[in-house]
Amino acid sequence: MKFNLLAAAVITAFAVGSANAALPDSWTVGGAVGWSHGFDHKLNGSFYDVNGVYSDSHFDDDGYGTKIYGEYNFNNWFSLGLAWDYIGDQNFTSYYGITREAFHLNIAELYGKFAYTFDTKGSDVFFKVGPTYNRLSALGESENKLGAVAGVGVQYAFTNSFAVRAGYDYFYHTAKIGVEPFDDDARLDEGLLYLGFQYTFGGAQPAAPVAKKKVKTTQTHTLDAGVLFPFDSSKLSAEGQSAVSTVVQSANQLEEAEFEVYGYTDRIGSDAYNNKLSQKRADAVSSELQNNGVAAKVSEGKGKANPVTGNKCDGVKGRKALIDCLAPDRRVEVVVTGLTSEVK
Repeated sequence: MKFNLLAAAVITAFAVGSANAALPDSWTVGGAVGWSHGFDHKLNGSFYDVNGVYSDSHFDDDGYGTKIYGEYNFNNWFSLGLAWDYIGDQNFTSYYGITREAFHLNIAELYGKFAYTFDTKGSDVFFKVGPTYNRLSALGESENKLGAVAGVGVQYAFTNSFAVRAGYDYFYHTAKIGVEPFDDDARLDEGLLYLGFQYTFGGAQPAAPVAKKKVKTTQTHTLDAGVLFPFDSSKLSAEGQSAVSTVVQSANQLEEAEFEVYGYTDRIGSDAYNNKLSQKRADAVSSELQNNGVAAKVSEGKGKANPVTGNKCDGVKGRKALIDCLAPDRRVEVVVTGLTSEVK
């Protein structure tokens, strides 16, 4: 009956809470059943029966065990746990007294659990160790003893909440029974091989993914024609090739990037000549973009249009001085449009 109530409490705990097995500052509750085996140390063969008559006896050492436990998970490798174990269906049989006495063992555990986690849901292999308080009911009497537990196991998490656990616990010094001639060191240890289920809840929840939106962005790269080409030429120089490569690398941060290339000249010379030269220069840069793995959506020569010097060179005398003053107008602009991610 006691076990049924405790099992019901565990099942109820499974049904509530928000869970994450791998989170720090979380709780785990579970229940298990299994096979128990008693390890007698100088107990078989000499017992006092229930009437106090000395007789030869036999210890039937196989039975069953049940376990419930609760653990506080400080992190994904260390937990502090409490557990209650019940061992039953083991017996003492006295041949002289013709008696058969079943005994019942209740074990309370306090333990530290050290784990190695091997996935993000909380699956792990673990080792546990700690003190126990044991109560044995047998031969018409009960006795209480302090002992210890050491155990190993593995748990597999189906989700962050729900996992199956298998393990083996060895309980040291669960009982000491007055026998002759080994009163001083006769004792009973227990082993429990178990399988059960567990539920983990609470803990600091992971931060929600940061919402991002795509934003259209434009980069304008102004390339000096004096770097790109020799004067009055449309043949791209080595420095010009390097400059175009730098533009492509800068655009790698954009998604769905599109390239537009516009060539410009200064105001010296005829419109027809400058339009032709600016188109050749735009096409030369577009061709180099192609060599770098991207295609220009637009490649257009604009000639004398859109001078950046304005009227600052109007008073300059001499052809060479004017050419030098108008240098900023001789350029190729590469306009790159694409998408970037922006946090909302």
